[in-house]
This record gives sequence, C-alpha cells and structure tokens, in this order.
Amino acid sequence: MSDTEFPRLRHCTFRWESNATPMTMIVGREHFELSEKEGERNTFLNVKRYFDGRHSIGTIAEITGVSAEAVRAIAVQFDELGLLRTAEPMDSIPADVFAKQIDQSCEMWARQIGYHRLFSGLQNGELRKEVFLGTILETYHYVKSAPKHIGTAVAHCANPAFEPLLSQYFTEEWNHAQLILASLVRMGLPREWVEDAHPIIGTWSLVNNLCEIARQDTLAYLACTALFEAKDDDFADSAEGLRRTAVRHGFPADCADPIIGHAEMDIAAGHVSLLGQALQHVPFVTAEQAHRAVNNLHDVKHSFDQFHDQIIQYYTDIANYIPRVKVDYFSL
Repeated sequence: MSDTEFPRLRHCTFRWESNATPMTMIVGREHFELSEKEGERNTFLNVKRYFDGRHSIGTIAEITGVSAEAVRAIAVQFDELGLLRTAEPMDSIPADVFAKQIDQSCEMWARQIGYHRLFSGLQNGELRKEVFLGTILETYHYVKSAPKHIGTAVAHCANPAFEPLLSQYFTEEWNHAQLILASLVRMGLPREWVEDAHPIIGTWSLVNNLCEIARQDTLAYLACTALFEAKDDDFADSAEGLRRTAVRHGFPADCADPIIGHAEMDIAAGHVSLLGQALQHVPFVTAEQAHRAVNNLHDVKHSFDQFHDQIIQYYTDIANYIPRVKVDYFSL
C-alpha cells in the first residue's frame, strides 16, 4: 500500500488548453481528466506540489490553507486510482521488465517534449519564421554532436558486451549531420555559414548532459537513446507536419526531406531499441542501476525542454545573429 499520510505522486504532468477547460493528468500511458467542481485550480496544484513524500497531510494542510480532511481525501482518491508511488523492497529487476518500463516511460516523456510551446507555436504561426529556421539549425548542431556522446559511451563502456552495439551505433550516426545541413542549404543558408555557426547554450547543455551520462553510466545512456531516437509510431504524421510548418513559414516543402530522410535511416537501423538489444542476454539489472538510469533519463527530458526554451528565446530576438557567430579575440 502507498503511504497516504506522507503521500508521494508517481511521475505525472498536467495539461490544459485554458482555465475554462478541464485539466488532463498524464501518468505513464494513462490519462485522467480533472474537472473543477469545488475550489480553484491553483489551490489544487499548490497542494499537489507537496505530494513529494516529505510532507505529511497535516503539514500540507498548514502550508496551503486547505483543510486536512480535503488533503487526505485527495490523497486517498489518488491512492485508489493507483497514482501514488509505492516502493517495494528489491535488489534487482528482470532486464526485460526494466526495458519495457523504460520504453513506456520514454513514450510518456517524448509526448511531453512534443507538448512544448515551440512546436505548437510554429504549427500555429505564432512564432516568427526565424524560430523555425533556428529549430533546424540547432537540430543540426545537436545531430552533429552524436559522435561526441556516442564516442564517450564507447570509451567509458562499463560492460564489454555492449561495446559492439555502441560501436555500430557510432558508425551509423557519425555523419548524419550532413542531412540536416542539406535542409538548411535548401532553406537559403550558405553552407559555410552553417558549418562555422556556434550553437546556443541550450544546445551545448543538452549535448554535455548526454556526454556526462555516457561517461558515468552506460546503461543509463542506452536508456536515454530510447527517448531521443526516432520512432516509427507517428513518423508519417510528423513528417507531413514538418513539411506543412516549413511552407507556413515561407520555406520550400522539400527543405524538410533530408531531415525526414535522417529519421527514416534511424528507424530502419532500429536505434530506438538499443536498450532492448543490449539487454537481450542480461538476466537482470540492479535496483541501484535502474533508479540511476531513470533519474538520468528524466534529466535528459528536461534538457530537451530547456533546449526548446532557448531556441524560442534566442531566435525570437530580432537583434540576434542567425546563424550564431563565434566571438573571437578581435570582437573584444
């Protein structure tokens, strides 16, 4: 049973279109619609933020000004719906169970990444065309970094049995940035400008996070590939959406084709299933390995959020250089 006296929610996210529409609570693959019958939305969300396992019902009531009875009722209802975290004593997890859970969690977090206002703003025409150009440009920098973090994973591989898989992954990914470069040239940027461009800090942060995870924990790095590699599920819709967005911002529809080709190559290579491939002959992972991998995976999800925040911030500013130029000594 969950601890309803010190309640802690499973990982979840909340979405809503406006304050007049119901909230959707997303937990894994499950969606729950929350309608307001009593109280205010902000009051509920304020209560929710203390459902971290560190605050008692009484403490939450005292901090938020909501009665202990109401807080307990929320905790009990969440518990009945299976939404409170339940810890079980265990030393290890069967490898196939772990891989399946990671796959499901990546599905949830990939959707959350897709909910970012960068994508809705571009699709709806709410963001300037330079933001779309910047999205492709920073994607070029990110894809160009693949040999850096994959190479780090190979160099620091903790399990020799994983080395051939990572080495093959490195070989297959090392030059894919040329496809994104081809898209940028079709969008009107000179090739030499792109090749000499400097990434924004959000891109560096994402890449450096992946490199650090690859250095510290091979299993966690393999788990992260399930989040950032292309998936076949909604590929056709995503490809067509990218073409429509390009046209909407005044770029030729075929500028998206090299990017789409890159995704097709990754899907054909099965890169999204690297973790499952690596664990085929592994009977179990330790609980410590599993917890560390999940925490790193969650950080990568937020690195992508920051990456997208920074794209909007930098490329919305009409005064900024596009592509971003390096600052050398003579610029001082």
